[in-house]
Amino acid sequence: MLRASETTAAAVVTDPRRIVVRERLRFARDLHDLLGPRLSAITLQCELAHRHLDGRPDTARDQLTQALSGLRDILEETRRVAHGYHCLSLETELASNRELLQSAGVETEVTLPDTALPAPLQTVLATIVREAVANVLRHSRARRCRLTVATGHGAVRLTVTNDGAPRTTPPTAPGLGLRSLTERVTAVGGTLTHTRIPPTHYLLEARFPLP
Repeated sequence: MLRASETTAAAVVTDPRRIVVRERLRFARDLHDLLGPRLSAITLQCELAHRHLDGRPDTARDQLTQALSGLRDILEETRRVAHGYHCLSLETELASNRELLQSAGVETEVTLPDTALPAPLQTVLATIVREAVANVLRHSRARRCRLTVATGHGAVRLTVTNDGAPRTTPPTAPGLGLRSLTERVTAVGGTLTHTRIPPTHYLLEARFPLP
């Protein structure tokens, strides 16, 4: 009887610890997936502004205005992450990332779905868009990028393609961002794939069943 009581007491102690660990993991993942790409985007905007300060001050001012707006958004999203609630608009995220790519000189085409998507699914898709665009800006020399979200046959499909992949790329393991996204996508029943398409194109694709 004593051992049973000890086991119950141990479980009571362990469960809160597990809850704390899970919450820490959630917070770390959300900070990386939701805020990391935005911070990268703001860094790029500041770099572009600095580059244009002397020759194109109006462009520099526009870049700094966008960076300031992005910082305000990050502040609000950090509060939501801390409270365990966040919901992103896919349409807003696609528009802001198109603007970011174009400000970096990347011609960008965006295609929206013809049906409304559930809010939780929009958040996952918006998160993928952020990470994918951040990778395009960090790791490619893209001149063109296409962001497409389409529905059909009971599923939604997001594709991000760009033409700036290096012609020869040694095989590497996925980075933390893609590994974290894969976990997030899998958790809601989706799949995430990414591949280089010779000679210079790169494709990231996510698929989800529609409820």
